[in-house]
Amino acid sequence: MPRAASKTTAAKLTAAGKPDEAGLWFYNWRIWLEARRRLDRALAPLELRSREFYLLAIAGLGNVSQHEIAEVTGLDPSSLVAVLDGLERRGWLRRQRNPRDRRVQWVQRTEAGDRLFGRALPRARRAEARHMAVLSAAEQRRLVAAMRKLAMITK
Repeated sequence: MPRAASKTTAAKLTAAGKPDEAGLWFYNWRIWLEARRRLDRALAPLELRSREFYLLAIAGLGNVSQHEIAEVTGLDPSSLVAVLDGLERRGWLRRQRNPRDRRVQWVQRTEAGDRLFGRALPRARRAEARHMAVLSAAEQRRLVAAMRKLAMITK
């Protein structure tokens, strides 16, 4: 995992940013890094990482193909396979071939994965709430609504 920039460096970069230089891409990256750091810390007692948490969330939908997961997460398929292998070894998910198309592997959470996700979700929500605490409730709703709108933009 990359080392976090010092608060001084981060503050300098933020303060030096001009609207045309430090826009959405810059602040989105900074928010994502901090959110991931907080989520990793919250999930550590469960021996779960943020990436694994996201994959368990997606696998909870049932019969999601590895290809779809790679597309949704932006993970390289070979990197995804390694993470899925680890989750499967620990008994938190299973993969099975689609009976109609043997090239497709479906990913599903197991019962153990469901239990783990049930324990992880409140931790993730608390970490998110602490991260968002600098905003008022109205600001939080507006931010999430704007982010949802941006996330729905397709190519």
